Amino acid sequence: MKQLPSWVPATLAGALGGFLGFLLAENTVVNLGDQGNGFSLVLGTAALTGVLSVPLAAALVAAENLIGLRGRWNRDLTRILLPALLVGAGAGGIAQVFYGWMQNGQPPTRFMRALAWTLLGAGVGLLLGFNDRSVKKAFRGLLGGAAGGFLGGLLFDSFTVFSLGDGDTGTVSRGVGFTVLGAAIGFMLQITQDLLKSAWLLGTTTGPYEGKQYILTKNRVTVGRSDANDVALYHDKTVALQSGALSREGGLWFWEGQDVLVNGQTTQKKALQSGDRLRIGQNEFVFQEKGGKVKSDQLEEQYLLHSNDHAYRLPASFTSVTLGRQGDVKLAEQGVQDRHAELQVKNGQLYLLAFGATSVNGQTVLKGSSQAIEPGDIIQLGQVELALLKDR
Repeated sequence: MKQLPSWVPATLAGALGGFLGFLLAENTVVNLGDQGNGFSLVLGTAALTGVLSVPLAAALVAAENLIGLRGRWNRDLTRILLPALLVGAGAGGIAQVFYGWMQNGQPPTRFMRALAWTLLGAGVGLLLGFNDRSVKKAFRGLLGGAAGGFLGGLLFDSFTVFSLGDGDTGTVSRGVGFTVLGAAIGFMLQITQDLLKSAWLLGTTTGPYEGKQYILTKNRVTVGRSDANDVALYHDKTVALQSGALSREGGLWFWEGQDVLVNGQTTQKKALQSGDRLRIGQNEFVFQEKGGKVKSDQLEEQYLLHSNDHAYRLPASFTSVTLGRQGDVKLAEQGVQDRHAELQVKNGQLYLLAFGATSVNGQTVLKGSSQAIEPGDIIQLGQVELALLKDR
């Protein structure tokens, strides 16, 4: 089934949040500070933006849960309410001070209003990122939220023409304006996350996870059925509460944890390439990195491993080759495990992933870690030494 672009539900959620914020503010704090100046005006603006931020942030979190792999639609909703109120109020108060300083007794301009709303959008974006415990996502949220707030702020004054008549004190124009402001913030937040993403997990199996993605913005992203995980697959009862994690080490992404199928092969730890398919429980996900799938035949030359008495020619094109007693390259020497290490190709570069005691040029490679290798490097697995050479 074809999925809507992620910015569509994010925009709709932002519009809904903005409208609900308008309804809530209209019946509570909209007139607070109207007749005052100085501190009372700052307080009134802070109250307005704080109240507006609560349903806006909640709607955007719910949308993120629905279009992504974070789990249940209501995950983190109650947790985000108080921070949203405080962040929104703080952004509004600062904006009012900034707004008053810029105005300096002159009539406010559309640009000045837009700059003030920029702070609200930036605050909401920051909050959503920190809610996911990701500094990178928070920074992207700040950029997207600020852009959305500025765009919505520019448009806000355009709706002053909407009125219910002479008795209308601006209710309709505020309702339309806050709705559009929320939509702009939701739109720009999602667009920014999508444009700046470098790696992500995408569901492909028909069912509840089809077309849903989780953008990888942390060096360790946990996966499991429990809502405590970053990727929470609660629909699939065959998935363990804590199944494993996607972790970034030395420029590579790895799956590590319980047995999963990666491209049809069972593994507990494996370096991932863009396009690799992971079957976790009953569902399949594609790991993707920006730039598309890297073909294994991008190694420009063929290689061989040479010991004192034997040469092992590597395939002309491969994704991974295991080294060990039971590996693709069989090594029976003392100290060599059944699966001792693995050669992998990524972006045209050859890497060595260590499972047992391994060193490259005398430098230990920690178990579970990978290291780029070049022709002429000496690899030691247990008691056997292998030289990586070009096959001329």
